[in-house]
Amino acid sequence: MRLLPQSAGPAAAGARHAPPVFRTAPFRLFSSDGYFRFLCVCLAGYALAGKGFAYVGLPPLLIGEIMLILGVVVFLRSGCWFALGSAVPIVILTVLIVWVLCRTVVFLPIHGFDAPRDSVVVVYGIYALAVAALLVEKPERLGWVVAVYAPFAGLYAIVAPAILNVSMVFPNFPTWPGLGVPTIYVRLGEAAVHLSGTLVFVILGFRRVSYWWCGFLLLSLVFITPSRGAMLSVVVPAALAIVVSGRLRLIAMPMLAAFLVFLAAYAAGIEIPLSDGRSIGPGQIVRNFESLLGYSDAANLDGTKQWRLRWWKAIEGYTLHGPYFWTGKGFGVSLAVDDGFMVGQELGGPPLRSPHNVHYTMLARAGVPGVVLWFAAEGAWFLMMISAFLSARRRGETVWANLLLWILCYGLAIIIDATFDVAIEGPMVGIWHWSIFGLGVGAVMIYRAPRAPPRPCDPLGLSPYRRRGA
Repeated sequence: MRLLPQSAGPAAAGARHAPPVFRTAPFRLFSSDGYFRFLCVCLAGYALAGKGFAYVGLPPLLIGEIMLILGVVVFLRSGCWFALGSAVPIVILTVLIVWVLCRTVVFLPIHGFDAPRDSVVVVYGIYALAVAALLVEKPERLGWVVAVYAPFAGLYAIVAPAILNVSMVFPNFPTWPGLGVPTIYVRLGEAAVHLSGTLVFVILGFRRVSYWWCGFLLLSLVFITPSRGAMLSVVVPAALAIVVSGRLRLIAMPMLAAFLVFLAAYAAGIEIPLSDGRSIGPGQIVRNFESLLGYSDAANLDGTKQWRLRWWKAIEGYTLHGPYFWTGKGFGVSLAVDDGFMVGQELGGPPLRSPHNVHYTMLARAGVPGVVLWFAAEGAWFLMMISAFLSARRRGETVWANLLLWILCYGLAIIIDATFDVAIEGPMVGIWHWSIFGLGVGAVMIYRAPRAPPRPCDPLGLSPYRRRGA
């Protein structure tokens, strides 16, 4: 589907205040529109099937790598390279990608395919370049993103309990032939990121939902309680959206109802124990907050916390104060094995390769220059989003302000999850992260460009659109 501007001809005079028109356009994967739409389909696949969708393709070229290559093609064909050069986050990201590629190529003869596999934590940033370029090339695509995310937001909270139940209770769900990989496997942090995005989308008024939807959302949030990072990925962005948008009074009653349900379940001691010693229920939420704020009596929570802190301290030792200050250990080496913090093999799986924190992953693999560029790119993106949001709110452009706030909160949810878990290092969240990154840059560039006054049926002012100098 493509969002098309209303015709300016006489035939459209009577439809001047009609809603934007969606028309079916021929699907061509190698066209910019075709790629953009298929990327949205892939993002939905990662959200709904997780690791199972990531293995679609022809190994070693899986769907993520195939779309990455096509993304380079559409980026080059867009002709928007110079326009993106004015966006500071994109410039810093490009430098970071070059640095990571340099630290990857030298390890190809040593580690083989493991080197590019580890480098995707940043190389997937090409998705950001492609998405931003496609939005600048055709700003109507931004309105299309909002239009297609609305049904996704309505669907995800409803199906999330079933997806998480399959992933947690049936880890050997029907697998891909010859691969042994479940066709559906979504981790708690992955689901939390999208639950956060859908919740903020609804809070900001982009979609109306029923009480049934709210009930399914609450059930979904209960499922993610075993993970501290997943819990924070929902709570922090949602609280930010509520406070900043001034919608606390509008959702006060649903929040009060949810809190009363929480108190009743906690008083009744309702818990569903899991095999790792954690549980699903209100008690687990309390223990998670205790662990985040200090010490928890739950040995599994405090144990994993101390294990991560020791590993992060070791990484600081050999980078900030050691021989890997400038270069890091590179991409391809298994950090868990090389640093002496092996886990995962006791469950029959491969050893963990990353230290449950994307920032320390960057420090360990790309050295201080790499982590500085990483923080610079992410920081520049958040500053760009905050600046545009404040500008839109100051001008009274509520729809634009809410759109920018939604994108900002989505990016924040991913960063929070990636601070506590292995997230951006894989395609399930990594491709989402960089796509949101590009979406934010593209949205801000569209917002700041000269455009015709918005019409009642087009509050984002995307159609008609005037480029600079037009």
